[in-house]
Amino acid sequence: MKYKLEGHQEKIWGFVFLHDNVHIVSSSEDGTMRKWNCDTGRVVGKPWKDEGGKIYALALSPDGKIVACGRENSSVQWWTIDGKMIEGVWADNRRAVWSLSWSPSGSQIASGFYDGTILIRNAQSGEVEVGPIETKQIGVWSLSYSPSGERIASGRYKAICIWDTQTDELAVSPIKNLGNAVTSLVWSSNGTKLYSASDVFARLWDTESYRPLEQLHEDQQTVLCVSFSQDAKYVAYGGHNKKLAL
Repeated sequence: MKYKLEGHQEKIWGFVFLHDNVHIVSSSEDGTMRKWNCDTGRVVGKPWKDEGGKIYALALSPDGKIVACGRENSSVQWWTIDGKMIEGVWADNRRAVWSLSWSPSGSQIASGFYDGTILIRNAQSGEVEVGPIETKQIGVWSLSYSPSGERIASGRYKAICIWDTQTDELAVSPIKNLGNAVTSLVWSSNGTKLYSASDVFARLWDTESYRPLEQLHEDQQTVLCVSFSQDAKYVAYGGHNKKLAL
């Protein structure tokens, strides 16, 4: 472990590596986002704040220029990577946004909600293009498009589901018995691996067999989010103890 990044006042639910492979943006139940320097372990500037309550979801656009965040009040906001909020907030009446994922082309954003539905919107207009997809899950805790855009992984209580984005149907049988809610999912850049976070483990899966390859264990916290940098140099995870492990 290189650093523990401390500063959030509540649980950390999400973070993204920026494309410079130096900075991370994290989000928390304290309603803020923070930008960190991976080389120094220090926060950059002041916390990013706005209305809408707790932040449960973050997603970085494929071009690396925009961070989308999903809040407790069901809104989705856009921010620049320098911490400036972009006008135009998307809102629904589906309670909290628990997960977000950009399509690889950047043309769509998928959002997963507390009520177990998924919406896929046009990233420019905000109009719903697919959905609501009724997952029959107890909340859509996490979402992640595959690099090809042909599949999207969703995390639920004790399981991972892989959906076909053309048919909205399951592409493979669910991966079950994961101990607790799967709160974070991310594909490797070549699509051959899938990282997940649930209970006290960050797990690595092979996407041919969907069998586990490795698991990272954190004794002192429940792991809520996991990700790796664009150059695969860093793997980070965070959760209940309000810190990021890098």
